[in-house]
Amino acid sequence: MVLCLLGVQLTACDAEPLPDSDCVNGTTEASACGLNDRGAQHRTCAAGQWSDLTPCEDPDVCVDGAEESLACGLNGRGTGTRTCSSGAWGEPRCEDKDKCRDWDLETIRCGVLATQSRECTSGQWGPLGFCDDPAPLSLQVPGRQDLIHDARRKRLYITTREGGGQVRVFSLVTGYFDAPLLTGGSFLGIDLSPDGDTLIVADGGFSAPRNWIHLIDLKTGTSRRIEFELESGEGGTFMALFTSNTEALVSSDYNGSGWSPLRKVDLVTGAATSLALAAVNTMLTLSADGSTVAYAQSNTSSGNWGRYKVGAQTFANAMTGWFVREAAVSRDASQYAVPTYNGLYVFNSDLASPTLLGTYARQLPTGAVYSPVSDELYLAWTGAKTSIDVYSTKTLRKLRDIELKPGLFQDFSDHAFSGGRMRVSRDGAWLFATTGTDGVVIYPTRR
Repeated sequence: MVLCLLGVQLTACDAEPLPDSDCVNGTTEASACGLNDRGAQHRTCAAGQWSDLTPCEDPDVCVDGAEESLACGLNGRGTGTRTCSSGAWGEPRCEDKDKCRDWDLETIRCGVLATQSRECTSGQWGPLGFCDDPAPLSLQVPGRQDLIHDARRKRLYITTREGGGQVRVFSLVTGYFDAPLLTGGSFLGIDLSPDGDTLIVADGGFSAPRNWIHLIDLKTGTSRRIEFELESGEGGTFMALFTSNTEALVSSDYNGSGWSPLRKVDLVTGAATSLALAAVNTMLTLSADGSTVAYAQSNTSSGNWGRYKVGAQTFANAMTGWFVREAAVSRDASQYAVPTYNGLYVFNSDLASPTLLGTYARQLPTGAVYSPVSDELYLAWTGAKTSIDVYSTKTLRKLRDIELKPGLFQDFSDHAFSGGRMRVSRDGAWLFATTGTDGVVIYPTRR
């Protein structure tokens, strides 16, 4: 300190700061910092002095091992905890009893082209509202032949044979036809595999020395053809029916009046075995339990029909005395229904003791199909009044109408794919029928 005594004023003169002993000009020093000492801050030596430390750059957001409770879940009513690890919060473990967000509205498909809705209250879905299912849905499909329902994909497949046939695809979601799966054939009987992933389609076309069927993989949309050597007088294939995911029965047309082979086909190898000779355009129907195939041999005045046991590979034959077009079989093969021009013959499991429904040439069922899930028989009536009725398989008495409408079906025909051909969805909820010349109608069974 220097004292200035020449005036009345004293002035103290500060000394220069001493340099830091560990500071070398231009040196930068880092030190650990932060919640878990994984951060860093820096200072720099200039003019022999350390600068202030820079703000801490810390990647961590929490202290390792710390736990935090928090609200969680769809509506914040759940309880949860999370733990800090490596400076970051882990995923919360949430216990939430809510199933939906409050006031959300969910609309789902039901029926055919219908919807129903439900609302979320206090985190739970309320009851579904009424299904606004429409009246029976009618389609016009020129040249239509057979049809089959696909519940998994919500589709109806329809075969046609006129003008370059198609396997058409009607969407039960959009209400419109999608692109056909096959074109350019003369497509007749169609069936869906037990696992729901493959279609089998008979084709009335043939080219000596072969006829064929088509397999369509519904998962990929691809198709392949299995061909057979024609037997004498044989035409194209008529009906193709799955007996398992890997085997099928196939009947054929005949060029004239005669007999063609009923083939059992290995769908993996394409190998075919002739089980028997069958009349032209023999119709095949499988029981819902998969045990029995009912067959009806058209173009025989004795009305030959019968059953084939899939497991035992045995036949049993019967007759109606009238031309037949198809034979329906109940879900457990305990009953059979065979439409004829004399009326509908209902037989027991032994193919005996027939009961007759209808009146010769006046009022009679032209088509029949059994429910796959209940003791119900659906009959397509033709005559003075046309209708689709539901009968009890136990009493053979009418339970209810499905449709009562003039002109629904034409006169009885011994061709299986004319009006009155019916199929039922595997859950028993929907009935599909061919009507008029080109019509297809979808009905709820309301069982």
